[in-house]
Amino acid sequence: MQDKYSVFDAHCDTLSLIADGASEERCDFTIAGAERYRGYTQVFACFIAPEHRENAMKRFERIADCFDRLRRGRVRAVLSVESADMIRSEEDVDYLYSRGVRCISLTWNHANRLAGGAYDVSSGLTELGRAVVRRMGKLGIVTDVSHLNDRSFYDVVSAAEGPISATHSNSRAVCPHRRNLTDEMFSLIRDSGGCAGINLYPPFLTDSGSACAADAAEHIMHWLELGGENAVGIGADFDGTDGRLPRDIRGCADLYRLFEELSARGVTDSIIEKISHKNFERVFGIRGE
Repeated sequence: MQDKYSVFDAHCDTLSLIADGASEERCDFTIAGAERYRGYTQVFACFIAPEHRENAMKRFERIADCFDRLRRGRVRAVLSVESADMIRSEEDVDYLYSRGVRCISLTWNHANRLAGGAYDVSSGLTELGRAVVRRMGKLGIVTDVSHLNDRSFYDVVSAAEGPISATHSNSRAVCPHRRNLTDEMFSLIRDSGGCAGINLYPPFLTDSGSACAADAAEHIMHWLELGGENAVGIGADFDGTDGRLPRDIRGCADLYRLFEELSARGVTDSIIEKISHKNFERVFGIRGE
């Protein structure tokens, strides 16, 4: 069934695992699994974990080197940064762009010199953070608000001059986790021309302790009810969930089960195509297959 669909997945952490010695074949995202689809675009994050904050640029270079060497087959690959602890000036944004970065999440769950993270409730976007957001907009780097706290989210909305996106976040109305988006947040992303990518990490999908494709579909259906036909995509978070995934989506080869779930709920093929790949292709300025 995979060859019926094309996929644009806006977030995986596979590169970080490979940089630390993991075998590509044992990851949630694999080239072989992705090549089963009609087309596949994968955004590979350079995740700067807290233990690498003081040497963030060195860590970025190590992961980006893995991206350069990655066997891609028929998969279209895009580079992103998750937790921009290496940015100390606008010139650093220019360097990341020259290195191929096309999406930046300002922080992870902690606060840094740019913004406040999801588990830090007190701080917002800093002056440097505002300058970085503006510079990203001028360069055409996608501004990713996943992992920001609520205050920083709204600060980014006020500072950004173009679309904002949440590459791997879900609906807080469906599952009340602080990493998820409120309806108002989603509406602001929608109205900016951006996109929110459904995250397959079970604690972001349901508070029951486990999840399946139907739970991910609930989040998507809620966003569709909010007029999100052009603002919903995939941000699976493969290899960023410590092995915790929906029981019927164990890796990228199983993503089609989510699209089949949406079809069973009456979502049309044209809308499923927007969710599976077209919406994020537009946001990233990438032409479809």
